Amino acid sequence: MTESRTSSAATILGSAQDRFDKAIQAAVSISESRIGVDHTGRQNRALFIYSKLISHCLSIKLILDKYRSAPKGIGLLDHFSVATLGRAITDASLMTMYIAQLTLKQKEWELRMAILYLHELFNRKRFLTASVAEADREALPFFQTYETQKVKFKGQIETLAKQLLFADEVIEELVKGQRVFIGGARSAAREAGWDLDRFDFQQAYLSNWVHSHPVSFIRADEQGISFSQPSDYQLNFCAVVLEIVLPYLETTTSRMEKFTGSVNADPIGKLEG
Repeated sequence: MTESRTSSAATILGSAQDRFDKAIQAAVSISESRIGVDHTGRQNRALFIYSKLISHCLSIKLILDKYRSAPKGIGLLDHFSVATLGRAITDASLMTMYIAQLTLKQKEWELRMAILYLHELFNRKRFLTASVAEADREALPFFQTYETQKVKFKGQIETLAKQLLFADEVIEELVKGQRVFIGGARSAAREAGWDLDRFDFQQAYLSNWVHSHPVSFIRADEQGISFSQPSDYQLNFCAVVLEIVLPYLETTTSRMEKFTGSVNADPIGKLEG
């Protein structure tokens, strides 16, 4: 590897990070300005996930800053974690945009929340059932109220979905508790105004590092992967991840600037939940 190639890759990464850092600063500014402000329940949920999104971004920044400030040859550039955090940033951006959709009517928001509650209930049951011995489950408050909660959320979904004129087959899917987004992630991305082909590619691409699929390691030799002396591939890869997540961070920040800051910024107003 020549010095000029390494220098070029480092320059590309540095330029991408400079733009990424500015976007983080803008996001932090919006988030901090909302502390102590009275908000609706919907706004508070969006702000929490937005904070999660910002935390993922700051974690990437810490990884890159630590590498760039370390003496040559001993700095760790964990591009695997950068990719994993990149995927998490995309997911957090999508959920923030989904909750903070400005055109939602009250019943539409209530349906979204009931679906999220049901998914949380079913998912919690799945991992608690796997981790708690059957003889001990009756003592847990979760299992004591599970059936009641399940009936409640399913009933809410059926009622609201019918009022919103959803087809019967769609309602059947919604009450199964497997949906996070009413129409799936692609539908939520379309609603957010994102390019679907770009979104599909990025979700599939970054998932390889989240799950340690072969794409993330099968060509490690030819890519020159090193934990102490990262190759041009690793530097360029980190720059690509920043380029992927930057538009999502910026569009989400723009949405949160409009959607928060006062109760009146939420078109639905104050509701429970």
